[in-house]
Amino acid sequence: MMDNKRKMQMRIRPKQIMLSLAVFAACCMSGCAGGQQTQEVTSPATSAYEKHLDISIAYWDVEIALAQDDEVLRKIEDKFNVTFVPVNITWDDYYNKIRLWADTEALPDIFVGAYRTEPSFYKWVQEGLLHEIPEDLSQYPHLAQYMDSPERETCKINGSTYCIFRQTYSEQAETIMDRTILYRWDLAQKAGITKEPETWDEFRQMIQAIIAQDSEKTGIKGMTAKDYNMLLGPLFTYSIPMASIGGTGFYWVEQENGYVPALLAGETLGSDAIATWNLIRDMYQEGTIEQDIILTTTSQAENKFLSGASAAICIDGGISSNTKVYENIGAYWKDVHGTEFLDDVRYLKPMPGVDGQKYYTVWDYAWSESYINAGVEDEKFERILALYDYLLSEEGVLLGNFGIEGQSYHREPTGEITLLTGQGTPTQRYPSTNMFSSLVCWNYGNLSAYRFPKMVPEAYVLEDVERVDMARKMAIPEYDYECTRIFYELGMDFAFDINNIFQRIMTGTQPVEEIWEEIMQEYQNNGLMEVIDKVNEVRKEKSPKE
Repeated sequence: MMDNKRKMQMRIRPKQIMLSLAVFAACCMSGCAGGQQTQEVTSPATSAYEKHLDISIAYWDVEIALAQDDEVLRKIEDKFNVTFVPVNITWDDYYNKIRLWADTEALPDIFVGAYRTEPSFYKWVQEGLLHEIPEDLSQYPHLAQYMDSPERETCKINGSTYCIFRQTYSEQAETIMDRTILYRWDLAQKAGITKEPETWDEFRQMIQAIIAQDSEKTGIKGMTAKDYNMLLGPLFTYSIPMASIGGTGFYWVEQENGYVPALLAGETLGSDAIATWNLIRDMYQEGTIEQDIILTTTSQAENKFLSGASAAICIDGGISSNTKVYENIGAYWKDVHGTEFLDDVRYLKPMPGVDGQKYYTVWDYAWSESYINAGVEDEKFERILALYDYLLSEEGVLLGNFGIEGQSYHREPTGEITLLTGQGTPTQRYPSTNMFSSLVCWNYGNLSAYRFPKMVPEAYVLEDVERVDMARKMAIPEYDYECTRIFYELGMDFAFDINNIFQRIMTGTQPVEEIWEEIMQEYQNNGLMEVIDKVNEVRKEKSPKE
């Protein structure tokens, strides 16, 4: 069943799999109560589906994931009588690639991406490009359970669901991990810094000291990032903590007698943002943020930090929850530097804002989503939903994440899962698990992560446990999600291009206040005030007593 197009040279790329942050305790698997063994993961001799189907799928580095005819891939393809046809995208090109395919009506059967908070989502629905996900999913019980979530509302246009959210976190406090700044504490100490930074000014001074000292003689520069827009999360907490979500999914905050987008908070429209814009501009001009950050790719950023070319890095996910931190950087640290990663590196704790309070970035629990092409015939659509249902089942979770029982993992009578040593990681042995483990969601969906083994050293896990505990004790600024919902329902053709705004202000040469005023005027010319007025009008109609 192996397609020739898959027989390419294999290069392992670590999967991103979001793990629980609690201490991982042994506990019983579902159906294992009373010592009863869960049925072993096996593939049926024949498929329940008579007709063979090709299913094209665009997933990050899918050509690599499906390049080898591994046993997990064979089991799933045989079970559903399908062949998965890879349509390659990468972390660096997926966003524009998929939009181009949509414009040319060349979308694959399944594709993933982060579009549901942007105008593209509404546009694709209006153009009939996306298959509606039925409200009644009772035929697919695991998928139905998964979709029974408040996140489903973010997948709807005019009351109908057009994508499947990809769950990342189980509680709001865990979203503190979604943006993490790591810095070289060992080099800071060599540069004369005696305590970890507690303010943005202290962080800037520390990075400048590391650059000036250049103790490893690498020509070290300032902070890099896997994508420059990842800096929005931590930096926006300085004066506009609810403003880092752009597109059409932006939050709204109260102002005088109404509500405005959080980006425009303040006594006068947009005045709160000025402090953050000045901080960003200053950090860029002085080199605390590296000068070529706009052009830096994910792999380049990781290599810069690993090699000592960057004093800090901003990443997505936590220190343990995004296993790439360990697999792409931490695992090689001692070979490069002769010391342990967590001895040399610290994470930047939440910094106080202009009001003296500490905030963390508040995101949705689910980053990105899966889409199904509206052009697929009914039989293929039902097959795809069945696949998603399976990957959310206990059997599918075990197979998609850990591979084959007895080969890559062992299950105790209690239900505890232990990875077998000497066999390589599941993703090394079964590259297709890079896709299957997180095609539907980043975590384990309906199943508790307490049941599964740690994929990184426990010391990494404990770092994130500490961070989440901090977040639980921190206040979340007030915001009004009802306004966001109203804006969705109105279907107005308006969105904030946060990335563009951030880039223009950070790299600009005009005074920050002038550029910000120009940008706000551009948005006003494109209907900003009409949007604000209409949302507030509907908001008052829905809640006349407020």
